[in-house]
Amino acid sequence: MNQTTSILNQKLSISENALSTQVNGEIVILHYESESYYTLEAVGTKFWQLFTESENMETVIQQLVEIYLVDETTLRHDVTKFVEELVEEELLINCD
Repeated sequence: MNQTTSILNQKLSISENALSTQVNGEIVILHYESESYYTLEAVGTKFWQLFTESENMETVIQQLVEIYLVDETTLRHDVTKFVEELVEEELLINCD
């Protein structure tokens, strides 16, 4: 299994240390432990909103494909990189 498949197949959830809110149409996230702030632009904001509602990566990907009318392979690649960054920053955590 390659890394692209594995990160998207992991059971991920939003960290208890991540508090998010919407400000001017963008999601702003505070990570309590690191005291770092993150601002997500439009597509990142939509991903965060959808993930917050379902925490099911396949559902999120399918909804993003429908919303943005993009190639699913390209979207999966982009979502994989984004999710890896969120995990690295400990905003999303692995629950497996």
